[in-house]
Amino acid sequence: MIRLLRQLELLFSSSSTTSKKPRPSVKRTKALRAKTSRFAQETPTGHDLVRRTHRGKSDEFLLTVWQNLRQEFFPDHSHIDDYTVTWSSRPQKRVLASCNIRRRRIVVAQELFEPSATRWIAPVLYHEMCHAVIGEGVHLSQSGKRLWHGRQFRQLESLHPDISAMNAWIATGGWAMAVRSHRARRAWRTRNRSC
Repeated sequence: MIRLLRQLELLFSSSSTTSKKPRPSVKRTKALRAKTSRFAQETPTGHDLVRRTHRGKSDEFLLTVWQNLRQEFFPDHSHIDDYTVTWSSRPQKRVLASCNIRRRRIVVAQELFEPSATRWIAPVLYHEMCHAVIGEGVHLSQSGKRLWHGRQFRQLESLHPDISAMNAWIATGGWAMAVRSHRARRAWRTRNRSC
């Protein structure tokens, strides 16, 4: 998750005029977009599977995806089924999802419910599931800090085939676009309710 956040920070900082960091080359950007779109075409979006509730989002959908991932990748870790998986109640800008190991709770950003972003719900949930599997038994750095995204985590995360495509989607501005789309939809709904 930290790696994803760093990629987002790099993306936002490269768009500012005061930034001194070089922008990625056009060739690299096109290659990442092509890779992302290829993966998006091969897999159906989760948006087709979502049954909208009166609030617009279904927690049952997230729980179903969570359980399917657990059965496919971690059949021996039934304790993961105890986790609560919900949409966030607040808008997010940088965090796609979070895992609270002690409370056994996964919170997914509501911006991932955008039609352009639902395809990445499963890889995001898998990322958080890796945190749940490893738990607090992660390795410590020399300074005594927990390495939440250390070698042990990266090896486990690499088992999912869509992780690299999701990282490419984030690096090419897909997450930032989903956040903007979500804000625009929310503003439009607010304006129409007040009229």
